Amino acid sequence: MAKNKCPACDCPQGVPLWLGTYGDMVTLILTFFILLLSMATFDTQRIALAIGSLEGSLAVLEKGSQTQINPPAPIKATPMETEVEMDNVVNIFASLITDYNEVNRISNGPSVELEEAEKGVIIRIPDELLFESGSAVLTNSSGIALVKRLSMEFAKLPNAVLIKAIGHTDNIPVQEDSVFEDNLELSIARGVNVADLILMQGVAKTRVLGGGEGEFSPIANNEIPSLRAKNRRVDLYVYSVGEDLSAAMESLTKVAP
Repeated sequence: MAKNKCPACDCPQGVPLWLGTYGDMVTLILTFFILLLSMATFDTQRIALAIGSLEGSLAVLEKGSQTQINPPAPIKATPMETEVEMDNVVNIFASLITDYNEVNRISNGPSVELEEAEKGVIIRIPDELLFESGSAVLTNSSGIALVKRLSMEFAKLPNAVLIKAIGHTDNIPVQEDSVFEDNLELSIARGVNVADLILMQGVAKTRVLGGGEGEFSPIANNEIPSLRAKNRRVDLYVYSVGEDLSAAMESLTKVAP
């Protein structure tokens, strides 16, 4: 017996092809997640903490006015490396240099400058407060006294504070009869001699460096004679290497004059 067909019906036979493909994809994804779930392991303590946090956020508390369902996880302190607080150092040297400049101003001598640097301070000493022209021998008693007084404070500072004595010159070449080949050699000799003077005052040798940069780090225009003299200097860099010694700094300010 032949099956009856509805000639007026245009309905497609079965589901569309795209729907079958889509259903297969969804089935595979569901199978994949079921497989992951079957292979996973659960930490019951973490699940309990998560549920407690969720209930607390929704104000669903089990024990009346208690606001914390589960105890907090212990907090472990992580040691942090901090830098030496250099504010006290700035104040100490600023006071010393201000007093020195006040006395030096009476005799119309050049002034010592103090600048804050990234990890400390820079003390700029004009060369004429320390040396004769073209020489690296320390001869000026006023400048020597200043370096010695600064060295007393250097010795009190923590070992994490280092001192660099760096010589600088202008761009005028050294004289032909000079014992130095060029400005760089002259500046290095000056920086080293100032560093040696600091060491002689009892500062640990592991904290003091000496050197020079010649004419290559000017702070003023060498083409202007009145400004060129500012480039002839010895810079004392006083800086921290990163250890937290704030307590030592505080005790230092209590005994500083």
